[in-house]
Amino acid sequence: MRPVLESFGVNRHHEETLVNPDDALDASLTNSKDGQSPPAAKAEFSDEALMAAYASGNLQAFEALYLRHKDPLLRYFIRQVSPRETAEELFQETWQSLIKNAKSYKSSAKFTTYLYTIAHSRLVDFYRKNGRLGEFAMDDQYAELEATKDSQPERLLDLSQLGEQLLAALDQLAAAQKEVFILKFEAGMTVPEIAESLGDNAEAVKSRLRYAIANLKGFFKAEELKVESN
Repeated sequence: MRPVLESFGVNRHHEETLVNPDDALDASLTNSKDGQSPPAAKAEFSDEALMAAYASGNLQAFEALYLRHKDPLLRYFIRQVSPRETAEELFQETWQSLIKNAKSYKSSAKFTTYLYTIAHSRLVDFYRKNGRLGEFAMDDQYAELEATKDSQPERLLDLSQLGEQLLAALDQLAAAQKEVFILKFEAGMTVPEIAESLGDNAEAVKSRLRYAIANLKGFFKAEELKVESN
């Protein structure tokens, strides 16, 4: 555990000032008057319980959260930022910010929403510093897509059929569309959760998601035409 924590600036001295990890985790999940953990505590700990435990000083809880979310979070940055080294820096900064502000976390907040709010902030800062913030603006030249009232964005594209071409296709999307697509299909977040993380409204997120899916469909249709013409 120590190498993981030390990579984010949590050193041995800091570790020794914290409470016993098992005590902190037990305390965060114990609700009954007799001090026994409820049945749910025997199941896998939720993200929110682990974050609350880490905020109370539980280093093991942080490691569990890190191992659970490091891969999708890293992909979130790699899909949107190059070179990879820069994406990894933003990844590190996100975890460092979470560590720094752990005590301000409210257990009523969904952890993934909290994590990707921080990640989005780092991403926006990166675009701003590089004079590319305008890329996050919605592209108004797209015509409004027609969709039935009961259609869901995730039903409009069969990801299982995309294969490795998906990465190339994602590079064709506007930044705002790419981000919501990644949060939906890589991080597994719902539209309301994405909206909360981005500080936007759900309808705007749905619109970007539909644009992204329509453009991805167009990309793959064009690729099919190229193959057929060769």
